[in-house]
Order: sequence, then C-alpha cells, then structure tokens
Amino acid sequence: MATPVLNAEIREATGKNRTRKIRKLGKIPGVVYSRGVDTKEIQFDEREVLKMLSKFGQNAKISLNLEGEKSFVIIKDLQRGVIDKKVMHIDLQTLSETEKIKMTMPIRLINREDVETSSQFVEMLLNEIEIQTFPRYLPDRVELDASKLKEKEFLTIADLNIGDDENIEITEEKDRLIASLTLAEDMVEEIEEIEEEVEEALEGEEVTEEETDEEVEAEETDEKTEE
Repeated sequence: MATPVLNAEIREATGKNRTRKIRKLGKIPGVVYSRGVDTKEIQFDEREVLKMLSKFGQNAKISLNLEGEKSFVIIKDLQRGVIDKKVMHIDLQTLSETEKIKMTMPIRLINREDVETSSQFVEMLLNEIEIQTFPRYLPDRVELDASKLKEKEFLTIADLNIGDDENIEITEEKDRLIASLTLAEDMVEEIEEIEEEVEEALEGEEVTEEETDEEVEAEETDEKTEE
C-alpha cells in the first residue's frame, strides 16, 4: 500500500479561542514532535485529513509535507469531539529510521464469511496488538485470516499476517489465543447467565435496602421506648 501524504502549515496563533476560529475555517489544529527539536504547532485541511483517515486509518506511516519540509510521521494521538466525534486535534510523532517505534495496532479480521454460518460465528478474544519495529518495517495493517478456522479450533498470535515477520517484535506470546469459532447457542446461554447474575445482584441490593430500612425503623422504635 502506498504511503499517504498529508500537507500541513505552521500555526502561528495558539490558544482555545484561536483554535476555535481555525476549526470554523475548515482546519484541524495539531502538533508534531521530533526528538531534540522544539514541538511545532501546525494545522491541516479537514477534508484532506478525513480522506486520509478513511482510506488508510490512523495507524499508517504518513509522509508529512510541512510547507516543503518532508518527513515520515505517525499519529500519536487523535482527539475527537465527545458528541459529534469530529476530529478536534492531531498529535504527530516524527520517525527516525535508526530508532524502533512501539505502536498499538488494531487486528483486522478478514474472510470471516468463509466460516461463519447461521449457527456459528467468529469470536474475537483480542482486538489489538502492540508491536515494535523500525519505521521501514511498519506494516500497513495487522490481519487475521478467519478461513484458517476451517483447519484449526483456535487462532493465535502466530496466525497473524505479521506472526512470522522477523523484523517485527510482538509483545504478546505467539501462542496467545486471538479468535475461535463459537456456536450461536453457546453465546445465547452465556448471555442468559450474565442476565441471571445481574438480576441476582439487583435482588441482593433490594434485600440490603429493605434490611437497612428495617434497622432504621427498629432504632427509631427503641429510641421512642427509651424516652
């Protein structure tokens, strides 16, 4: 997959009022961090950012063009609005080809339609994974092929598309379970058990409240008797 290009401009004015005005103009404020260099306040075109995120996600290695100065970066943090989920701010980290980078990447399940039926489905036991590697070996995505469940009962870290890549360190053990096939009826039973536990917990709270009320009434009666 091609490396996405993101254009940015130096942001002269800072502060909450200024960033609000920037957003109204269709811009997204952000910063770019570099080792040994002062943090730069920057801004992006909102449409360009949304297009990039839609096509490449937020874990891809990005070619940043900052007013003609080019470098490779990754998104360290992406802040969204609580209600509308709009992108509010982006933190970028410059990559050094001589330093390893640690990232948490989502696990993308593919070919699930090959094994899922009306009576069974793929249950994910792990949705993301932490890796460490040099920028040049950073994968575009981490994938798990569900069709392998035709031949085995469980899928592990070793079954990932990067499982055997010697250039990528995975912090989890290779035999950790990631996914399995689950019968629909088993899931129904599990949901029913959870509902029963919740009901029992609620009933326990009601009993406790009743006992507390009775204790309060008893104390008031004793006080009146003493008087």
